[in-house]
Amino acid sequence: MKVSNINLNLLTNSHLNTIMPIYLTHTLEPNYIRERLDTPDNDFIDLDWVNKEVVDQPTLVLFHGTEGSSKSHYAKRIMCYLEQIGWRGVVFHFRGCSEELNRKPRFYHAGETEDIRWILEQIKIRTPHELFAAGVSLGGNALLKYLGESPDNIVDAAFAMSVPFDLFVSIHTLDQGMLNKRLYVKHFLSSLLPKMKEYSKLFGIFPDFNNKIETLDEFNSTYICHVFDFKDAYAYYQQSSCRPYLKKIKTPTLILQAENDPMIPVESWPKQDELAPNIKFITTKTGGHAGFLSINRNYKESLLKLPKFIIEYFSLYTLEGRIMEPTSLTLIPTFMDE
Repeated sequence: MKVSNINLNLLTNSHLNTIMPIYLTHTLEPNYIRERLDTPDNDFIDLDWVNKEVVDQPTLVLFHGTEGSSKSHYAKRIMCYLEQIGWRGVVFHFRGCSEELNRKPRFYHAGETEDIRWILEQIKIRTPHELFAAGVSLGGNALLKYLGESPDNIVDAAFAMSVPFDLFVSIHTLDQGMLNKRLYVKHFLSSLLPKMKEYSKLFGIFPDFNNKIETLDEFNSTYICHVFDFKDAYAYYQQSSCRPYLKKIKTPTLILQAENDPMIPVESWPKQDELAPNIKFITTKTGGHAGFLSINRNYKESLLKLPKFIIEYFSLYTLEGRIMEPTSLTLIPTFMDE
């Protein structure tokens, strides 16, 4: 089908491709089952499951992005599709992201992997079939860092998209662009700062609470560095970026990035010699940040093309996929073509 100029402009506009899925997914409602697990440090982590009791199929664990949750458009798209095909899925909520503040004065950040390691171990205990992991944006960075830190892990295959490989570059790209600051930074801070205010009231950890912070770099310098004891924001970015860990990953991993991502410049992507042999690095011209819409008159089909692509990849690492050796499957997501 010939793509109209209107549709083509829609997909090539990085901001439209990033934002539109938020509005298109308002009717997608996975049948989540909430589970709360108590952590070893007497805190909790909330999980939202689909097909929770279906243990004879693969399980996919999803790690969301900054201030995301099971309500994020990409989470709803993936989990709705898993419900359709009968796989088991679960959205992991970073601390403070499940609509309830935690018991401990602990938050999350882009390089925090202790909770990822622990939750995967807990889920693996009750997962007799394949265990897959996917991460989006900040969650993708944290997942890739974990895989590199622990090459001999329990994940059968992994997927990450819209990954900020170099946090210094990505944060400053967001903070320095006028439209980025108005669209994304303002959105992130609108929930981050109220949370910090509540943490300050409950635990007294931010006696000099600053509600006038206007950039993510200021937020990280003031709050993330304070909670996690980083020397400064630059040290946080250097120690938490996944890029140095990519070479160490042994788990079969697919990374999907869009060239028109407004938050992650192409120049910050890793070079080929920085990737482990088990990593497939797929790029698209369009997609925005975690958007990846396709041209289709049926908007639900457009939304579900991304999760179909993800599950097509994971299917290669199921028992059936290994038996079939489906080498003919394409791993190039043609989001521009229908």
